[in-house]
Amino acid sequence: MKLENKSKLDDIDNISTWLISNFPKIKDKPISIEVNAQGKVNHIEIGYDLSKNDIKKIKEKYPELST
Repeated sequence: MKLENKSKLDDIDNISTWLISNFPKIKDKPISIEVNAQGKVNHIEIGYDLSKNDIKKIKEKYPELST
């Protein structure tokens, strides 16, 4: 799964904590989160194939991301 940018402020620790708490199956999987200097999410990549509902939930939380 690969999602990319648009515009929201958040902290990498908050993002990773939210992802793991909402999707416990990704806990031991590789996760890459990229934010810019202002804290906007540019990129999230998870080494696990999430369901369409899981991706929808992430996009609701971080609407700046697109597939």
